[in-house]
Amino acid sequence: MRIHRKEKKQKRGRGFLVAAVLVLGLLLAGTLAVTLFQIREVEVTGNSFYTSQEIQDKVITDRYTSNSLFLYLKYKYFKTEEIPFVDKVEVSLLAPGKVRIRVYEKSIVGYVSYMGSNFYFDQDGVVVECSSEVKTGVPCISGLKFNALALYQKLAVDDDSIFNRILTITQLVKKYELSPDRIEFSDDLSLTLYFDQVRVALGNSGSLEEKVGRLYDLFPDLEGRSGVFHMENYTDDSKFISFEQD
Repeated sequence: MRIHRKEKKQKRGRGFLVAAVLVLGLLLAGTLAVTLFQIREVEVTGNSFYTSQEIQDKVITDRYTSNSLFLYLKYKYFKTEEIPFVDKVEVSLLAPGKVRIRVYEKSIVGYVSYMGSNFYFDQDGVVVECSSEVKTGVPCISGLKFNALALYQKLAVDDDSIFNRILTITQLVKKYELSPDRIEFSDDLSLTLYFDQVRVALGNSGSLEEKVGRLYDLFPDLEGRSGVFHMENYTDDSKFISFEQD
């Protein structure tokens, strides 16, 4: 009987010892993980609107996100806080204490001129920059009617769907390597592209992809001419195009 009790005590003692070793092991592993994966170096790429330090401050916000493994898993598998003017953020683990933060900023799609300044806006219509300079490759958008204009605020237009149309046409002219001096919207959202002395009337109907693709094919023939290139009714079926000389 005494021997049986003694064996029970020995087993209980061994159980406590194993549990203690496991707890200590976990604590040690946790301490090592915290120490080993503490972020000591950050590489930021893809940023132009924000400085690297500003991006770092917006991504690494507390003691948890100061851990490279936690930060990597957070941006890999979970929904994260939105950063103004940033479309997406990716975090790569380069070493236990080093991460790379890759920033995908919302692209500037155009600008409006007002009171001697150029207000550049992104695909959502938010004004991200005000400058007297004209950026190469960014078209001037005219014909927009807005009630308010302020830096870091959305252009106050009557119909927000116009920003989708602006994004579509700016992506298409970029795709086909066309550089209009100006993109004009009329009241009925009809589109006109301005190239030096040539105005290309695209209308407000669909088939923008087909129209711009065909414009790319015919563009060399328009050089040195002055007038309106009518493509309002062009489709894959009708292919109706005319040129009205000035």
